[in-house]
Parts: sequence; structure tokens; C-alpha cells
Amino acid sequence: MTRQYTYDTIIIGGGLSGLSAAVELSSNGRKVLLLEQRQHLGGRTNSFLDDATGDIVDNGQHLMMGCYRETRKYLHTIGSEHMATLQPFLHIDFVDPLKGRSKLVASSLPAPLHVLAGLLRLTNLSLLDRLRLLRVGLELLRTSIEKERLLDSLTVDEWLSTLGQSTENKTYLWDTIAIGSLNDHPRKVSALLFFRVLRAAFMGTREDSCLLIPRVGLSTLLIDPAVEFITRHGGEIRTGTRVHTMEVKNDRVKSIHTAAGEMLEADSYIQAVPFFDLPTMLTDDLIVPSLPLFISTPIVSINLWLDREVFDGEFAAVLNSNIQWVFNRSKLCKSTAGHETKTQHLSLVISGAEDFIELDKKSIVQLALSDLTRVFPGANDAAVIHSLVIKERRATFSPKPGMEPIRPDTKTKLDNLFLAGDWTNTGYPATIEGAVMSGRKAAEAAFGSQHSGSSG
Repeated sequence: MTRQYTYDTIIIGGGLSGLSAAVELSSNGRKVLLLEQRQHLGGRTNSFLDDATGDIVDNGQHLMMGCYRETRKYLHTIGSEHMATLQPFLHIDFVDPLKGRSKLVASSLPAPLHVLAGLLRLTNLSLLDRLRLLRVGLELLRTSIEKERLLDSLTVDEWLSTLGQSTENKTYLWDTIAIGSLNDHPRKVSALLFFRVLRAAFMGTREDSCLLIPRVGLSTLLIDPAVEFITRHGGEIRTGTRVHTMEVKNDRVKSIHTAAGEMLEADSYIQAVPFFDLPTMLTDDLIVPSLPLFISTPIVSINLWLDREVFDGEFAAVLNSNIQWVFNRSKLCKSTAGHETKTQHLSLVISGAEDFIELDKKSIVQLALSDLTRVFPGANDAAVIHSLVIKERRATFSPKPGMEPIRPDTKTKLDNLFLAGDWTNTGYPATIEGAVMSGRKAAEAAFGSQHSGSSG
């Protein structure tokens, strides 16, 4: 006889990949149950209300790009695409304590010439160095399996050196892009993923290279509308529910058991948890044999509320500094209390933050404020009204050379168990796009497996 289940699919993990899978399945008429061990959803892409200021704070500031097609489709599906704006053309401001301000602005030429022309106008580099930038652009024009294998054996820094990029070119452009997209230092991370990021952004349409900027907190943009969509389509979401074990029989997951002692069954299952949480649920380490090779890299976000405006832009890359990006939350999210009271809320980001993660929060604030005053002199006279430091010790996996071939696929050796997460084999680094893509791929695999092997 055919076994009838309460749920078509149980999704374990309420981060962005799990929500993406649930949205995809729900939109195709499947009944899902999503379980999250924390009391909130969204994983690293959630936001919360800061009681002291009344402002919404993200647990980590994110920028997206026009080439994030999966993310943009996800936003369209859940109805929140209007809450993020796409630049009309690529524009990134750079601030440097030594050279002042500069900017990368794409020209009106067709893609990819629009970005190449913008690179040639970078005023913080000599003419010779700007011409050297074109060598990277030429390398992006072609790819092959052999080339990708070579790139995965090199770090970003090594690859850029083979292309004759000077220290200035790395410092004033490439390192900023690499750290922002791969979340670790260019001397540590794979050139292959950097190459793919650059190709996706610069070798596509003009829109692909533009930045997609959230105008609300991440929960409002990515999480809350997804919850409403899933529940409206018959899905169920439980927070504060930890999965203890998965029972496996005849190469299939038979059931899952929660820490509260509940047994739950479905036709298929999606594990959408970080790689470091997977072993606590699966006793069979052969499902992802490469798991011990994955390591995390931390990110530190410093939120400062100042008594005056010291930065008039929306965001900027910070060079020759401990902090790498500064975001003007008062301008990006204009409904915040900081904007209304003329104070300024800035969010500062340090990726690949191994050297800072163990510092106490007071020291981190002092370090960030010191860097801020070096690039924005007006900050010398500003008073810090309030501060908040957020440490993500295991923010993302570090995409070191050689990691790409061992990232696991969606399908596992168990017929009805599928993996999702930005650490799986998405072809992207650990980004919002990678998380959303992985969820959609897992949902499609689970959808295709529905009712197969479920008789007995």
C-alpha cells in the first residue's frame, strides 16, 4: 500500500536556504514543515529591533548584485522586490586615509565595456596601473574546464600576481571585491570563485554589474514575506525545535526525532543547516565525507550611532583600514529613528575577522572609531551615543583553493535526503545568491523524488 504522510517535505533549518526551499516547494503545491532550532528565522540574514535607539539592526550588512538572478526571483515570488533598489549603473565609492575619496563608475558603453571604461577612470591609480586592470578583464572573456582547475589551485592573490597586478591594484580594487564577495583574505581564498564572481558581474548585461541595495532590514526583505508566503500556501513553520537524530532504513530517511521526543515523518527531507551542524543529526559521516575539510571564517559588524552626520554617502569601501565597508544605515533605511533625529547610524564591517573576533566589544568599537576618523575627519568631533557589536564566529565557510570539487551536491546517497546551504555545490561563494540557489535546487530534487520508493 502507499504510505500517506502529513507532510510532503520536512526542511531542517530556517536560514535563507531552508526558506528558499520551502518557498519553492510551497509554490508548487507541496505541503512543507520547516523546523528551526533557534527562536528566529533567517540565520545570518536576520534583523532585530535595537531597544536603545528604536532602529532596525541587521546581524550583518549585505549588498547584492543585479546578477543575483535566483535572489531576485525569490524576492519577486514572496512579494518584496520593491524593498530593494537596483542601481541605474554601477557606482562604488572608495575612501582612503592616504588618498582620500575615489569612485568606480560604469560608463554608458555597452557591457562589458561599461565596466572596463569605469576601471580606466579610477583616479586613485596611476595610468599604468589602470591599463594593467584590463588584463584581468581580458582573462574574464574565456573559460574552460582546464582553466577552472588551474584557478582552483591558486589563491586570489596568486592569480592576480600572474596577471601583473600591482600592490596598488590589489589594495585599491581587487582586494575590496574579493573580501566583500568571498568573506576572507585574498591570500587565503580560491581564485576560481573570484573569477566566477567577476564574470557574472562584469561580463553579463549592464544590469548584472549594478548593486542591489536593501532599503529595509533583512528580515523585512527576505524572511517575513517568505514566512507569510509559506503559511499562506499551507506550510508549517516551527521555531525553537531542534532535530536530534534522523532514522535511516533501506537507504532512506524513515523519520526524524526532535530533542523534545517527537517523531516526524515525510516523503522527503532537506537538510538546510550549516556544515558544522550536520554531524549532530546524521550518524553516517559518509553522506558528506568531505565535511571535516570545511572551516569557518568570522565576520564582525560594528554599529555606531553618532550625534551628527559624518558620512553623506550610502556606503563606501574603506581602504588601508581594519574596517572594509561602511554603510550609512540612516540613509539606506530612511524610516529609522537615527534619520529622523538627525543622528547617524553607521554599520561597519570586518570580514575574515580572525584577528578581531577575540577582542572585547569595547576594544572593537575603539578600533572602528579610530579607522572611521582617519577616513572621515568630521568623526573626530562626533560623540558615540550608542554602539552595538555583532560577532558571527562561524559566518561562512572559507573557500580555500581545492575546496570547489569537494563541496557536496544536493543529492545524497539516501534516496529522499537532500542538502541545501551556501556551502554546498552552488558554484558561488557563501552569498545570499548561493543560499537561495541551493534551496531552490534542493526543492527541485525533493519535488522530483516525491512518492518514489514510498510504498511498503
